Amino acid sequence: MNRLLSLVFSAMACVFLFGCAHPITMNPDLAVVAAPAGAAPIGKKVGYHMPDALRSVELTTPGGGGDKVRYFPYRDIEPGFYKALSEAFTSVTKVQNPKDAAALQADGIVLLITPEVTTSSSSDGAFTWPPTQFTVRLVCAIADANGRPVETIRVSGEGAATFGEFKSNFSLAAVRASNDALVKLIKALGESPALRK
Repeated sequence: MNRLLSLVFSAMACVFLFGCAHPITMNPDLAVVAAPAGAAPIGKKVGYHMPDALRSVELTTPGGGGDKVRYFPYRDIEPGFYKALSEAFTSVTKVQNPKDAAALQADGIVLLITPEVTTSSSSDGAFTWPPTQFTVRLVCAIADANGRPVETIRVSGEGAATFGEFKSNFSLAAVRASNDALVKLIKALGESPALRK
């Protein structure tokens, strides 16, 4: 019994001294992830590759009050990423093996997109843990079906939320950052001359 109490008090001390990591999500609002009015999608079939190993990666970044937040950046953003590509191109499919050029060509895929997702968060709140600022950076390496580089698209999305807003949605700053990054991605893809050739 004494040992159990000792472990409980030790755990509580760790939480007090080092804060804890609260779960949030970056899941974008798919209704917001849309092309600008009147924008025509690029008439190409594209594939994207997001390895399962990356989808299972959990990140921990700063929140408020000395606490941290944790989330799965690739897993969370994937539905919105697929939606963004679907807004920018006429056809999108997920690719399991990006090195199988014959399979890509047989499937009619002319461009392969591999995203890299990085994030950061912070808070100006001393007594609340949800982040008030969140950043999502997307770097999309785009190659043709033979693996030759075509273009690299870089966008950065920012999201902010105040206490009055996030008290009913602790993930709000992260969601807004994902929305912003994906809307910017659609625009950047559509404006790339290299992708319209």
